[in-house]
Amino acid sequence: MRSVWAMVCGTIRDQVDFSLMMDYLLRCREKGILQGIVVSTWEHEFDQLGDLQMKLAMNDVAIVMSPTNDDMVANMHANSVNYWRQARQMQSALDLIPTDAIVIKTRTDRALPSTKRLIAMLDEPDPLPLVAEKADAKHLTKIPQVFDHQIAIFRARTGRILQFSDFAFMGYSKDVRKLTNFDIADLTFTRGIVANIQFFIYPFIREYPIIRDYYRVINFYPLLQDLARYTEKGGTQFPKFFERFYAVYFGLLAIHFRIGSFKDPEEFGEISLPIEFSDLFHSGQGKHLYHDSLGVTFNSQKILDSFMEQRVEPVEARRESKHWWQKKRAVSVPQPVVQQASTKCVLSNIQQLSPSMLDRVTNEELLELKGFSDNKEFSPNRWLRIQRPIFAEQSIAYKSSIRYNLPGINESEQESLWRECEESAGANQVLYRYWLKHDIEPKASPAYLMSTARTDNRFSILTVTRLLRQGLVDTDTKSEILRINNFFGSFHVRHGQMNAEIACYVLARYMYLVENEIRIPSMSNEQTEYAFERFLPGKFEIFKSLIKQPEELVGFFDQAISERQDKKQAAARQRVTEMALEVTHNEKYWQLLEKQFNGRYEGYEYAYRYGIEWKLI
Repeated sequence: MRSVWAMVCGTIRDQVDFSLMMDYLLRCREKGILQGIVVSTWEHEFDQLGDLQMKLAMNDVAIVMSPTNDDMVANMHANSVNYWRQARQMQSALDLIPTDAIVIKTRTDRALPSTKRLIAMLDEPDPLPLVAEKADAKHLTKIPQVFDHQIAIFRARTGRILQFSDFAFMGYSKDVRKLTNFDIADLTFTRGIVANIQFFIYPFIREYPIIRDYYRVINFYPLLQDLARYTEKGGTQFPKFFERFYAVYFGLLAIHFRIGSFKDPEEFGEISLPIEFSDLFHSGQGKHLYHDSLGVTFNSQKILDSFMEQRVEPVEARRESKHWWQKKRAVSVPQPVVQQASTKCVLSNIQQLSPSMLDRVTNEELLELKGFSDNKEFSPNRWLRIQRPIFAEQSIAYKSSIRYNLPGINESEQESLWRECEESAGANQVLYRYWLKHDIEPKASPAYLMSTARTDNRFSILTVTRLLRQGLVDTDTKSEILRINNFFGSFHVRHGQMNAEIACYVLARYMYLVENEIRIPSMSNEQTEYAFERFLPGKFEIFKSLIKQPEELVGFFDQAISERQDKKQAAARQRVTEMALEVTHNEKYWQLLEKQFNGRYEGYEYAYRYGIEWKLI
């Protein structure tokens, strides 16, 4: 015996709509049509709604309230915010529903008519046929079958691919679960893929790469109106990519989805054959096709099936037997044959659908699309996203080197250095070692140090941050130094790592922000506090209170150094001296620190000698 559950998802905006929906579903459950009802909404949703929650509980309606995810999605620069909210509620409801149940997904408002249509489908013996059976019946067994059973939907469209009404739809739990997707990479789509496209596109975009490319290459918005005008005026020419794409889309649609109708059968007129491909982009066919601002809607399953079942070649009509002894056969009326070349191509493609036809747009197709994009009768608007030319091949001539100019050295030195970089497995290390052995002026130094700074060379990060603090770098380099400093500072703090170089480049960044009156980010505060806890525990707040009082800061560090005079505290004393020099640039701290140099730590000592020589510290 099948189990059918309803899940009502969303914010309760209209209590009248919500009450009508719940009373209807409760009556259906009482009749045995439904076995369960789940309301999925946000925490605190019922706080201002009187005794509504109590009434639901009295009627044994399951309620799941999820914490909002606004903090996570509110600043997303994509069209996925609404999808994430809705998918969160759907997933919460699905977690409570038996995994083998048929699920009617509906919402708290404006969804009662479509919900009633879905309930009516349940009177049928098999309202959601197996996809495999549909594929066999339509001879479409060579394309991927993503669902086990069809999902019943409303308002399938020809321009907004895989956009259906999200007010209500119905499918087996196993298939509906495939509509919830939390892959962050996919959710960054900004191609006009609104929530009720996203629900249905995600199960298919990997198996059907041509669908991803349709949204990547085509801006369908202007075409929704332009193709209606074009086809109503008699336009019948379409790009080959469209003819291949729509064959794939119609095949996918026909086997995976059951297209429900909001209209009653008597409201429809007759379907007139042949149905040409161009007919699918404007209203017609006895209201089975309806065009509005959102493009053309299939108002019934019949219109799609009738289009796909047409023959490209004529079929002879069967005649009634002439002799009395021969069994009489009914006279069959020959089916009108499609006339337009584009229709024949789409239908032929449907009959030959295979994995190769699901592939991405080809260079030849893209080139033809460019030609159509120049045809103002097809569309006067810019609808092709990809405008760059396609190169069959490139000139083999190597005309000039791409090397950028390494500042501060002559052409001969540059040539030698570039050769060494080419022969080395690590050009960034070659540049760093060159800087280490040559007295490169500060303004030229970022060209030699930024590559190793990006790979966590602490002496490079320390030196470029000192350059930043002294105002010796351009705007772009300044931003990159701040990013690198923050990234590696955060990384090492998270991993509980802190040494002299990290502490000093964190401090150098902190002082740069203070001296330039830039708001201190929380991450910078956290990193600097961690450095103090490691080397001057409990002193960070005092440091902050003195930060704009140079003389008091010197006294603060002098006292800390004097408190660490024991031989066992030599390392601790050196760390505090390094911090003092970094913050105050007072020469006396350099005199103390230089005495500790013994030639064992080349990178460390050079970073300090270079800083002193060029007055960076």
